[in-house]
Amino acid sequence: MEKRNVFSSWFLWHYVLALKELFLRWKDLLYFNLNYFSIPFLLRTLFSPWRKTEVSYGRGFDAGRLFNALVFNIFSRIMGAIVRFLVIIVGLLTQVSIFFLGFFAIFLWIIFPLVIIFGVFTSLQWLIFS
Repeated sequence: MEKRNVFSSWFLWHYVLALKELFLRWKDLLYFNLNYFSIPFLLRTLFSPWRKTEVSYGRGFDAGRLFNALVFNIFSRIMGAIVRFLVIIVGLLTQVSIFFLGFFAIFLWIIFPLVIIFGVFTSLQWLIFS
């Protein structure tokens, strides 16, 4: 078994193992969000009728019934597109937020030990020279 001092073990954990795990969790969150909002599926079915609600045109020719069915089916598709588009926008905004928050979290993870060291040295300098 290889022996390491505490600092090298911590450095290996903080900057290699935990950072790798943080990247994996960030990737998992991005993938989860994409599937949670079903963005690829909603893009494929953007102009499908809302809740699969359609009116049959029926048999035979009746201008009023045909016009009524046509208007209802168009309206159902427009409603479906509006709702799906809004869900896609919310999902993409969430995706962008997760991306930037993950980037910020990784940045903080990398610089946090440096901030602590800087704070300790600044505090010691303040104590010694004041």
